[in-house]
Amino acid sequence: MCKSARTFVSVLLSVACGLFCVPMLGYGGYLLVCWVRIHTSNVYYVAYPYATVGLAFVAVGLLSLWATLYGAWRRSFYGLLFVVPVFLGLAALINIPDVLPHDFSGTADTNYLSAVKSFFGVWYENNHRFPADESEFGEALWKGPSAWQYRVGPAPASRYMQRGNPLPYQIVVVKNATGPRIIDVSHRPGVVYYCVSADLQEFWVTMTRLQSDLAVTASLNPFANFTTEEKYWIIHAAGHDYPTRKQLGPDISGRH
Repeated sequence: MCKSARTFVSVLLSVACGLFCVPMLGYGGYLLVCWVRIHTSNVYYVAYPYATVGLAFVAVGLLSLWATLYGAWRRSFYGLLFVVPVFLGLAALINIPDVLPHDFSGTADTNYLSAVKSFFGVWYENNHRFPADESEFGEALWKGPSAWQYRVGPAPASRYMQRGNPLPYQIVVVKNATGPRIIDVSHRPGVVYYCVSADLQEFWVTMTRLQSDLAVTASLNPFANFTTEEKYWIIHAAGHDYPTRKQLGPDISGRH
C-alpha cells in the first residue's frame, strides 16, 4: 500500500473511531462547565459529584482518543486498540442517560409526591379528613404511627442545592382552596404547595422543580400537550378516594 493510501486509511480510522470518544468527552466537559457555573453564580442545581464524574469521563475519553490515534497511525497490535474507543463509546451512549444529575432529583421528587398521596390515605383513614396545616402535613407524612411502618429507608429528601447549601422541601399550605396552586409560585426548587379545601375533604399538591441539571429558576410546568394534572404534576385526591376506618365500640360480649 502506498504512503498516500496508508495516510488516507489512518485518517479515516481516526475519524471513525474518534467519534466514539465524543460522548465521553462531551459529557465530561458538560459536567465540568456545570461545576464552574455552580461555584461562580447563584444558580440552583441538583446535588451531584460534577467535578469527580466530569474528570473521570474526560480521562476515559482521552484514553480512548489516544488508543484511536495510536492504533490508526502506529498500526499497533494489529488494530486491537480500536476495540477500546468503540467499546467505551457504546457503553457511554447506553449509560449516560441513566446517570444524568436531573434524574436523581426527579426520582427524589417522585418519591416525595408518591409518599404524600399514599400516607395521606393513612391519615384520612384515621382522622376522616386531610391535614389542616403544616404541622399536620408533616405528621401525616413522616411522623404518623403507621406511615413508615412498612417502609425501609429514610424519608425522601430534596436533591436541590444552591451555593453549596442543601434546599430541603419547603411546605406552603393554602387553606380554603378550590384547586391547585399553579401560578404565582416560588422560583426556588423543592417548594411544595399543599392546597386543601375548606372542609378538609379534598387536596391538591404541586411542587416547583428544576427542568435541567442547573438553572436560575424553577417552575411547575415542564410538559406541553398534556392534561392539566399531568402538565403541572398535580397530586390530587378527595376523601371518597380512601377507605374510612370504622370506629370500634367497647366489647360488651364478654369475649376477650
